[in-house]
Amino acid sequence: MTTSSSSAAKTVTLRSSDGEEFVVKADTFAAASVLVRNILEDDCAGGAIPLPQVTGRILSRVIDYCDHHYADADAATYVAEPFFSGDSDLERFDTDFIGGIDLDTLIDLILAANYLEVPRLLDLACKTVADQMRGKTVEEMRAHFKIANDYTPEEEAEVRSENPWAFE
Repeated sequence: MTTSSSSAAKTVTLRSSDGEEFVVKADTFAAASVLVRNILEDDCAGGAIPLPQVTGRILSRVIDYCDHHYADADAATYVAEPFFSGDSDLERFDTDFIGGIDLDTLIDLILAANYLEVPRLLDLACKTVADQMRGKTVEEMRAHFKIANDYTPEEEAEVRSENPWAFE
């Protein structure tokens, strides 16, 4: 951990899998990420914290989310609130943040939020995927998520007969 020269706020450097480095406020990111909090609490952050499972492009989005949601003193209260707290500014930010991103970026955000243990971002991204699935047939979901049907016609017929509820 280093001390920022412009203020007394402590900072930490996060290094993405592709070598990009991001200097973030330690308290803010530790409030958001269980992984980073544990590294900082265990004093294992000598220099930059390597994040080998997160690219710079995705890490910058995660940092933007965390800065917006966890930067104020009420971050602990925010984390304890129900997912949709009625805070229209945060809900508007979330809608803008997640809206319009492509499926690959959305999946990468889910993986990063899971790896970094940022539960609110993970919930938001997973809810977005669930919303994309809602009302779609199996075939429509396969097309949307680019999932190849690896069942033979006989295997698929068997699955459909054993689990008709899944195809309603």
